[in-house]
Amino acid sequence: MNGIPGCCGITRRGFLLGAGAGLAIGAPLGWFGLRGWQASFTGRTVEQPRAPLGMPGPFPGRVVDVRHPRVIDANYAIDQASVRHMMDRGMCSLTGSDDVQMAWRRLFEPGDVVGVKVNPVGRGPKPGEAGRVAGARESISSPAVVVETVRALHEHCGIPKRNIIVFERYADEFRTAGYERLMSCRDLQGCRWYASAHAYDNTQLAIDGQDPNQMRDPNVVGYDPDQFVSMGFASPHHDRRDERRHRTHLSMIVTRMVNKIVTIPCLKDHRSAGVTIALKNLSHGMNNNVARSHISGIYRRDGAQSGPNQCNTFIPTAVNQRPLRDKAVLHICDGIVGVYEGGPGCWNRTWGTWPAKSLMFATDPVAMDHVGWDQIDAKRAELGWAPVGHMGLVQGGDQFRASPQLAGLAVGNQSPVAIVAALAEHRRRVGLVNEPFDRRQPEHVALAGLLGLGVFDGSRIEHRLVQL
Repeated sequence: MNGIPGCCGITRRGFLLGAGAGLAIGAPLGWFGLRGWQASFTGRTVEQPRAPLGMPGPFPGRVVDVRHPRVIDANYAIDQASVRHMMDRGMCSLTGSDDVQMAWRRLFEPGDVVGVKVNPVGRGPKPGEAGRVAGARESISSPAVVVETVRALHEHCGIPKRNIIVFERYADEFRTAGYERLMSCRDLQGCRWYASAHAYDNTQLAIDGQDPNQMRDPNVVGYDPDQFVSMGFASPHHDRRDERRHRTHLSMIVTRMVNKIVTIPCLKDHRSAGVTIALKNLSHGMNNNVARSHISGIYRRDGAQSGPNQCNTFIPTAVNQRPLRDKAVLHICDGIVGVYEGGPGCWNRTWGTWPAKSLMFATDPVAMDHVGWDQIDAKRAELGWAPVGHMGLVQGGDQFRASPQLAGLAVGNQSPVAIVAALAEHRRRVGLVNEPFDRRQPEHVALAGLLGLGVFDGSRIEHRLVQL
């Protein structure tokens, strides 16, 4: 795959150096030099046999990246047999086992009650649905990966189907994305599904998660009133007299219904957090009062618009809650279809996907997010987009989509003067993409590493590529 080396990535060191080079010549050119700063994730990881199974688990710093050329066809149909092959190889490589059953049993046992967290946010548009990009390719936890995860837990680990819970934050998204129908297929029959809340709302403070205007939804279990973390910011929609506005409660599914969790995030750019892979799927997918982490449309006194972005601290703080930290033992990133721009959903007009044909496996969500972040930035550079960390209202104004030919100047050893001239011409000829938030630098990944949730340092990360 062009622009995404197998075991290499654009490291944060390269990202920062590139940014500095751009500022030095007075233009946002750091992203043109990204390819020149590529370096390997050079870590050599070893199993920590006595480590707790919670984050970062027994394989800190290890990310297994399995690629299969036929896992998805030209019509974006996913091949189930290829997914199974990728899952088997990925788990064996992650655990160092030659036996698939033993690989899964390194993390799970028959008496477990396991939650499987899916991500439906990047679903495709429905016929006649307004507000989404027509014809957009979806990027969600694909049904094939969900089925193979449940099958492995049941067949390899001996976990009864009734002890496997497929779950998501919002019941309406779960249903709309097709997961409720999926639950009736043979491999998932006997499993249960639940959601933390009925649907999105602007305040997100209801502990029971129910819609007060409808009958109670038996699949909605709400949030734990006794398990929350406080952070000193709130949404403009919140009543200042409501003390709940500073709290984020963890889902009842996490605290009281399961003892282990498998997450199936996607490989996606994100308009506020920068990237949304394992960590954001944990923070925003399993907690309430998350909208306060990214607020747009705030106007300063001079009339300029601001989009405050607290994802950098919200994400690691929410993930660091002890029940979640202890129970999330495996992360399988569904990168069969990746999103390089416009995430998390195709309501964003810049929504752009590519068939990355990848599944990544890790017990360490920080290392997984660092590797995924670099892959997204590499794809963006290939297609003429600035890195995710260069996007935002405070990053020198509105950003733009450059043509592949313009991006190609960087790899043609053109002079900075020539690149600046081409850049200026491109700005005159194409429309600019408005950014809603002040910045979308994925600082949450590094901060999560500082909390001990995983390894961020690229020299300690081992990116194992398995090419089938």
